[in-house]
Amino acid sequence: MRNIILVVIAVIVSATNVATAQTLPKTTKKFGDWALSCRQLKADGPERCVLFQDILWQKGGKRILNVSVARTASDQPFVAAVTTPLGILLPAGLTLYVDEKELVRFPLRFCNINGCRGQFPVTAAMQKLFSDGAKGRVVFRQPNGRPLRVEFSLKGFATGFAVLNSR
Repeated sequence: MRNIILVVIAVIVSATNVATAQTLPKTTKKFGDWALSCRQLKADGPERCVLFQDILWQKGGKRILNVSVARTASDQPFVAAVTTPLGILLPAGLTLYVDEKELVRFPLRFCNINGCRGQFPVTAAMQKLFSDGAKGRVVFRQPNGRPLRVEFSLKGFATGFAVLNSR
């Protein structure tokens, strides 16, 4: 059942990428280093929102990591997703840290032109760590097995999550 929920979320997130090309309006608000993006996928459908942060490569400004939190419906739990660049060692999965504390290890679910994505359910304890923390770090492996660490800011997460939770 858990895998089915994760697959549904992956489809919704992918659909959100496709929906970007449609003409329905999208609203985006900034909360520190995080952004909350909301859009209706169908004119008569519910609004879908995602709290996210894109981490850009310092050289060239290319996205190297995306961390996001969303849910499929208001009565469903939140799920976090991390999108990494293509060309990483898939079996190693991902490890997420908050302020040097290992929070969760999780597998990569799929890869597409946007990168490789892993996801996990967000517990209340995880949400609190994100809200109270200063920085997060995702560790994944390069094809040669060497770890690659990418840090991201948690500044604004608490406020952004409170707004996301209220929708």
